[in-house]
Amino acid sequence: MIEHNYTKPVAKLLSLGDKKLRTNRWMDYLSLGLTSEDIPELIRLAQDTEMAELPWENNEPLPEVFGQIHAWRVLGQLRAVEAIPVLLGILHEVDDDQNDWAGEDIPEALGLIGAPAIAPCLEYLQDLTQQTYARVAVANALAEIVTRHPETRAECIQALMTALENYLGNGETVNAFIISYLMDLKAVEAAPLVEKAYLEELVEIEVCGDYEDFQVQTGLLKKRLTPSPFTSEADLKKLLGSVVTMDEARKRQSQQAKKEKAKAKQAKKARKKSKKR
Repeated sequence: MIEHNYTKPVAKLLSLGDKKLRTNRWMDYLSLGLTSEDIPELIRLAQDTEMAELPWENNEPLPEVFGQIHAWRVLGQLRAVEAIPVLLGILHEVDDDQNDWAGEDIPEALGLIGAPAIAPCLEYLQDLTQQTYARVAVANALAEIVTRHPETRAECIQALMTALENYLGNGETVNAFIISYLMDLKAVEAAPLVEKAYLEELVEIEVCGDYEDFQVQTGLLKKRLTPSPFTSEADLKKLLGSVVTMDEARKRQSQQAKKEKAKAKQAKKARKKSKKR
């Protein structure tokens, strides 16, 4: 391991590597002895971009490279409200660096934190200066909050609807993902607003289907009234499926690309360093 100056409990995260990350369930980090007293150090690690960009050895990343990701997860498990701005501040990496770890794990961490994250997530989602997939991740976070804190359902649905009200400015992709999460949440109350976005042709249907798909998925229709815009019913089922299938499909797709993107990023950094010499 490299030298570091993190306190002992937080330093344990630097030896975990990525094996503990590539499972469906997060490990119980609190069993390592991490507590709310470690939150300042965890926030420092979560923002430690130098740690995340350490050079690889023998074409493989050092365990410390993944320390940031473990820190995000611990902050979620500790329900660290003070970490919310920090976690949101990292999401630009989803677009800037194709950081799929951030795009998947930070929404889950915010989901664990729960209700205190709703207003900051809405503010971020409404901010049109933020980039597309960072905003998509925040929409995902609102759905994750409901999954872990069902009592927040009405508030999170209202937040997603409030963001969708600006469908004219959001862009087709952001609109589509907001609608997909409303579909996941069976938000029938959003139907009139969702229909408006579809009528304006401002929804990327490859993400969430058309308005009839929304109605079927939320229970407003038993089945489609018109032919699907997709090539076959099989394609539609692959796209939508159950809530779990849709979520798993998004995760599988990004996981397949993770290692290749990480290697490409390391190669790009290596080229930059060689140019400076």
